[in-house]
Amino acid sequence: MFALSQLSVLERERLFKTLRINITHHSNAIEGLTLSFGETKTLLESGKTANNKPLDEQLVVLGFANAYDVIIREASDKSRILESSFIKDIHYLIFENAFKVMPHLVAKPIGAFRTNQAKIIGLQVKLTLPHLIAQELENLLFLYPSNALSLEQIAYFHISFEKVHPFSDGNGRTGRLIMTYQAIQNDFIPPLIINEQRKAYLELLEQCQMQNDITAFTLFLQECQAQSLALISSK
Repeated sequence: MFALSQLSVLERERLFKTLRINITHHSNAIEGLTLSFGETKTLLESGKTANNKPLDEQLVVLGFANAYDVIIREASDKSRILESSFIKDIHYLIFENAFKVMPHLVAKPIGAFRTNQAKIIGLQVKLTLPHLIAQELENLLFLYPSNALSLEQIAYFHISFEKVHPFSDGNGRTGRLIMTYQAIQNDFIPPLIINEQRKAYLELLEQCQMQNDITAFTLFLQECQAQSLALISSK
């Protein structure tokens, strides 16, 4: 059962509340942030920071959770089709806190597309040139309107978005939040990609980007949906 509509109102509320901590922790851990799950949970629930962890990381975690809240709220409006301006806003929210307090530690610009050529070390995938980012993203958003997608199309969008790589930093985190938005708009359980799946996730992304085949990544997202459901079925 991977349809949100098959959950009761209380179950949906519990799922979104639980995913707030889990998605925030795991999505940032995938990118190398060092907070443990327990430290993330404490930070989000009580505002208490971890003494032995970098402040900029904790500010990003708080920003990510704020962005998640916006995603959940806005995705409930099925008529709101995802636009590039909204994607920029989500990116800005993730890094807003850290940028205000420790701007020297944040890749810039935030909330705007990169202007430099990017390359992911160790990967063969060629990323979009800076002057083509805006148009390629608009094409993607036009071809795949966020409120009328299958899981396969959500998978394809994510693979394509990560290849466009529109921002200087935070592309994975922004892309996974977009995937949550698209899932909710289309009555799917949002997939939870955990840090322990990092290697498999990144390898699948590269494989699908190189081969233009989304089958394996779609199956992976189904596994991640089951992980999301397990968070509330175990309670």
